[in-house]
Amino acid sequence: MEFLMQRIWHSSVVREDEHYLIAKTSYLDSLMERMAAMRVNSADLVIERAWLERLGRPGDMAESREYVEELKGVEAYLGSSSGLRTGLQGINNEAERSLFNDTVIAIVQAETFLFRERGYSDAAAYSRAWEEFYAGSCRYYSNLDRVKTTWGAYIGNSGREINLFDRGKSQQLYRDDDDNYIINGSLIDSFHQVNTRLELNKDMVVIAAHGHLLRVPDAVCRESALQMQNLKGRFIKGIAKKELAGLLGAGQGCVHLIDLVYDSVKTLELYLHQEKILD
Repeated sequence: MEFLMQRIWHSSVVREDEHYLIAKTSYLDSLMERMAAMRVNSADLVIERAWLERLGRPGDMAESREYVEELKGVEAYLGSSSGLRTGLQGINNEAERSLFNDTVIAIVQAETFLFRERGYSDAAAYSRAWEEFYAGSCRYYSNLDRVKTTWGAYIGNSGREINLFDRGKSQQLYRDDDDNYIINGSLIDSFHQVNTRLELNKDMVVIAAHGHLLRVPDAVCRESALQMQNLKGRFIKGIAKKELAGLLGAGQGCVHLIDLVYDSVKTLELYLHQEKILD
């Protein structure tokens, strides 16, 4: 077994003061280290300031910061993808742009502890609103008639005031003795823990695919791991995320599982691209 590459992300959302949040996503791989950050109003989740930090590697450890003025005034929330895309047009690197999307996802998750500022009377009202708003979007919200634990009950009665959310993601790429690729993906955050394993041949056709949901709001979520079998025999180089989501169940799947598998595909594509450049 030969180890080829690793990638690591860390997202966090903390209160800066009574009115603002600071949300960040840091990223490292074999060649690049970056951090995307936002200062966001905690009541309306509108971005007040956003910036990207580019950090050097051994041999040239210099750092630089680029403020992304076009993101100012954009809501950091679901449904804001158009505004985010427009605001990020000046950043050409796809990996750098994706860090801002990861940061927005973290803010959405942190909203669990901002329900009063977001206009909800209590955690139960917030939970009910999400059941209506997010209906049909994932295994949990597509099977509310079978769910035994509401989101509010899963979180519990005690909320967070300062450190609202943390998420870590990782990808490890290996090549086995038969020249097949093995990609292990992991996600652990304040609410979830999900792991994936893909085995692909040298032509990027899936030989085996496994998913494990170790910590989830309800047992119904774990059923989405069965969708991983739909990847077997598929050529997945360059696959669009929407197509991948369809293979993994879409609204009957798990968004975190889909994200991890998509990251795995991108990890192998990134490695092969770097190998081609070095050759």
